[in-house]
Amino acid sequence: MKILLASSSSGSRGGGELYLVYLGRALAQRGHAVVLWASLNPRMDELANTFSGFGEVVRSEYENTYDQRGRSIASYLNFGASRKVAAVWRQSEPDFIHLNKQNLEDGLDLMRAARQSGVPNLCTIHLTQSARYLRAKFAGARDLVSRRALRRYPGMLVTVLESRRRDLADFLGDSPRIRMIPNGVPLFDLSRRDALRRAKRAELGFAFEDQLFIAVGRMVEQKRPLLFLEKAAQVLHTLPKAKFLWVGDGALSEEWDMHVAAKGLGGKVRRLPWHSDVQSLLLSSDVFLHVAEFEGLPLAILEAMSAALPCAITANLLGEMPFMDSENSIAIGDNDSWVGRLNNPEELRTLGAAGRRLAEESFSFGKMAESYQSLYQESHAAHR
Repeated sequence: MKILLASSSSGSRGGGELYLVYLGRALAQRGHAVVLWASLNPRMDELANTFSGFGEVVRSEYENTYDQRGRSIASYLNFGASRKVAAVWRQSEPDFIHLNKQNLEDGLDLMRAARQSGVPNLCTIHLTQSARYLRAKFAGARDLVSRRALRRYPGMLVTVLESRRRDLADFLGDSPRIRMIPNGVPLFDLSRRDALRRAKRAELGFAFEDQLFIAVGRMVEQKRPLLFLEKAAQVLHTLPKAKFLWVGDGALSEEWDMHVAAKGLGGKVRRLPWHSDVQSLLLSSDVFLHVAEFEGLPLAILEAMSAALPCAITANLLGEMPFMDSENSIAIGDNDSWVGRLNNPEELRTLGAAGRRLAEESFSFGKMAESYQSLYQESHAAHR
């Protein structure tokens, strides 16, 4: 089967785009021909270059929802863009089109293009919170056009987490078109851990014996990097030799640097810009610290589990991931009780091993590809 994976082209470095790399590679390994479609915007170059290692890449003029002044309303009314994109997709002669959207209002013109293409298709949505929930400007109007576009779309709508599936059902009304397939990640080779740890820590200037806490994500409000600094300071009260590393950049980078300097954390807390080899950083660390306000199913957490890295996660996120519990993760709280668990090496090893087992059983990218392959076949049969 020839599968065209269409990106809404909001950026190359979010988990929603890395998902396309993992899914595309896993589908290719199963014998499918994979094609990535993305806009010509330079921010999509990194994704396109990575994908070209195992699949075809097609790019064309397209303006993402958040590059348009009228956001989702302008996207919804852009009939010309839909026609042009549908024509490009047809020229690739795919057997199936898989559209990848970041959130409810992203890529509404692409949903119309998928409908107009005449090719069987489905759409994955990573974040299903409404504009009203996210306190966006003109939330009522934006939710109205999103709801209308999603209801008119005839294909399956796939979420990545059961709580996100319920959100979408609440937003649209329950429907058999709404499905759930968890994200998947590669299973890292743990036999390389010690060698990578020594080499990477030497490169970064960390000692082999340092207890290193890591976070991976864009420096934007949703990821709450300033809360990460608060939690780092909380940990340092009990574990004064701990070190902290944030991997990623964004709008809050400058404010982060100011907070680090003002609180005198420069010797304990560092940040790196986006890093293409996150695997080596995860395998070089001791604890994964994740404090985002909301997520879909974050690939960063799944990658940390794949690396057998114990995960400390804020309670708001743990509540949305029922597969995470006290046996495989640490709930970050306001008091210091959670910090005590970080000072127990044996417990941390046990938590990391439990997370790795969970990744193997439920969140491998091979399992994700197998689940999508079944949906492609079901959708293709229904389209006929």
